[in-house]
Amino acid sequence: GVEASRPISKGEFVVEYSGELVDAGTGHAMEVTYSMDMTKGSYSYYFTFHSTKYCVDATAESGRFGRLLNHSKKHPTCVPEVVEVAGTPRLIFLAKHDIKAGQEVTFNYGDQSKESLSACPWLAL
Repeated sequence: GVEASRPISKGEFVVEYSGELVDAGTGHAMEVTYSMDMTKGSYSYYFTFHSTKYCVDATAESGRFGRLLNHSKKHPTCVPEVVEVAGTPRLIFLAKHDIKAGQEVTFNYGDQSKESLSACPWLAL
């Protein structure tokens, strides 16, 4: 997980979820490949931008912190937002409310499908 190194005000930029930007179909195919290697996780975020479905694949270790944010359905500290930079969608997180220094930075992963909840019951928390 990630903790705030300083106080962060509501609405302030917190971190970018950065990685390889691919179409959603390619992202799903990459996840299938990752699932075959039990030593590797998958850090993918899917979103729609201008009617196109994208995936940010942050599985490769980059030293960036966005991929390390933990889930909280009940008490997320951040909300995702898609912004456009030079014609390219980028995924950022903004503070949902004031965040104290040392407080964990979290967001709601948003996946509440029966399959996901069965495999990962912590998504309900």
